[in-house]
Amino acid sequence: MKEIKTGRALQLEGLQFAQNKVTLGFKCDAGTKIQLAQEAQQTGMTLSEYVDTVISTRHSLQNQTPKSTSELIPKMEMQKKQIQQLEAKVNFYENDLLKKAFQLYKNKSVPYTNHLGQQTYRVVNQIEDVYLILTDIVKLA
Repeated sequence: MKEIKTGRALQLEGLQFAQNKVTLGFKCDAGTKIQLAQEAQQTGMTLSEYVDTVISTRHSLQNQTPKSTSELIPKMEMQKKQIQQLEAKVNFYENDLLKKAFQLYKNKSVPYTNHLGQQTYRVVNQIEDVYLILTDIVKLA
């Protein structure tokens, strides 16, 4: 008997430009979810962080000899710390001031005087453009 699959078509357009993490939903056995949740708890991670780490490292793990969960825990803890450090850096650069300026000037051409005293402009298409304008204004000694 042929199985008929239903569901929505994958919407992959634009994902390569996503700046934030995206949701990946899937169904699994309840036992699998419980096991993953317990492993996540052992590493001090949320279930989402743990599954993200497992999925993100799946190719590198395939090339290695199988390891037990206890051998993977230190690596996962290190990766969790790296994720937290990167999130802190992103939060630093995407602070409320930059977010407000981005919303105010989004898709607009912003005229300003750069650090050389020249009148110039930049079109704000992404939050990085606001940051670049601010750094271009400041003259460092």
